[in-house]
Amino acid sequence: MTFTTDRRKRMFVLSFATCLVSNAAGAAPYVQSAAAEPEPTGVRAAPLLPPASQGTTRLKANVPPSAVGQAQTNVFFLNYDGVTLKATGKDDAKKDESAFKEFAGEYAPYGEGSKRAASLQAVKADWAKYKVVITDERPDQGEYTMCVNSPTNVFGGGVLGVAMLDCEDKKVASNVVLAFHSAKDKYSAATQATTMSQEIAHAYGLEHVNEPDDIMNPYNAGGDPSFRDECLKLDTKVQVHCGAQHKQFCDKGQNSHAELMWLFGANEPDPTPPTVAITSPQDGQEFVSPAAVTITVEASDNVGVARVDLYVDGVDQAAPVTAPPYEWKDANFPEGSFCLTAEARDDEPNVVMSDPVCFTVVAASEPGEGDTGEAPNGGGEPMPGGEPGGSTGESEPQGGESTGSTSGDSQGEGDSDSDDSTGADDSTGGAGGAGATDSGGPVVPPGPLFPPGWGQQDSDDGCGCAQSSGSGAGLLALLGAFAVRRRRRR
Repeated sequence: MTFTTDRRKRMFVLSFATCLVSNAAGAAPYVQSAAAEPEPTGVRAAPLLPPASQGTTRLKANVPPSAVGQAQTNVFFLNYDGVTLKATGKDDAKKDESAFKEFAGEYAPYGEGSKRAASLQAVKADWAKYKVVITDERPDQGEYTMCVNSPTNVFGGGVLGVAMLDCEDKKVASNVVLAFHSAKDKYSAATQATTMSQEIAHAYGLEHVNEPDDIMNPYNAGGDPSFRDECLKLDTKVQVHCGAQHKQFCDKGQNSHAELMWLFGANEPDPTPPTVAITSPQDGQEFVSPAAVTITVEASDNVGVARVDLYVDGVDQAAPVTAPPYEWKDANFPEGSFCLTAEARDDEPNVVMSDPVCFTVVAASEPGEGDTGEAPNGGGEPMPGGEPGGSTGESEPQGGESTGSTSGDSQGEGDSDSDDSTGADDSTGGAGGAGATDSGGPVVPPGPLFPPGWGQQDSDDGCGCAQSSGSGAGLLALLGAFAVRRRRRR
């Protein structure tokens, strides 16, 4: 974009720098840096046996999640929002009750930030082979296992999580397990997900194994382990309690993957893609520069939408939204034409792109443009330095013509802002001051509209910095800011 005055250039540089600073401070996506300090050591506590008061609460009428599924429920609720647990001698996730008095108390929320979404997606990846449902919204009905993710650590530093051991999922229909993590701790999203997945698996009878690449390894070994499809030696430092469950699939040891297949069954392919459409702005809509455009998308899926991404003129803005409403507020666009598309995906993943929606941003009218013969003062009196009202705009120095004695007198009282470039200093005579340009104005190369990861910030504020590319650039690239309104979580 070119600027017609030094003042505009200074204003752009100042706003550009401010935007970069604010984005770096609050909008960066969660990325585990290769140069980051090593994660602290940690251990996941040995699972606890159900107390005698728990009894057997297997639901006789509960239908397993699949024909081969042994588990009472295949729904996992990852609670990031805090909870108060009551010690009643029985686990009941629906009532926030724990079988253990040590677990009773108030658990602080995990905290907001991009690591929350990253850890949720990592847990889903851990369980992608099995027929389970994973959500961070409390289910309205049915049985579910609740994993409380909180910085409140009832076992003290160094312990990452703990759970009840429910062999063959016979005792408890709705377990409560704990993962001692937060959005601000020094563990990666992958490590946090390993803790969550391990504690959930304990609630279905899986025990610790001596293999760093298996999720059931008790020690924080970094990396991104999985449920291995091989016989692995059980941790001999603690007593084995679910030997009958393990022996079905491994003579000596535990096959984590095979046991989960027995418990839940295989994840069935989901051939149905999401639906997605941009509902605002409207195709063909016109805005006046500077334009702050709120972009709204509707997306749905037969199982669930994992994320929606925004593209501007084919460029991915690296600002995914993972929960409805799918919205980008007050994105700044300069003059020009733009086409938006939205991409929705589910956990399969099936991916679908919306139809494009194109709009235009036009320059604001200069004073005097669009006159219909009425004088600005509302009567037939002559304007200063011009002819009486009823003229067709000849009193303004548009197009290089003026009927006033001087260019300064012909502007009228409401047109004194030097930024309009209609004064004698910027006028070229032939084109008029309003048409003058600087040939060497700053240009932004093609790229995303927003900095990578923007839209995962916690707050609803942002800064607006925008600039268009020069002629010949394949795409108009903008550097702007917007806020993604997060869904209110229960």
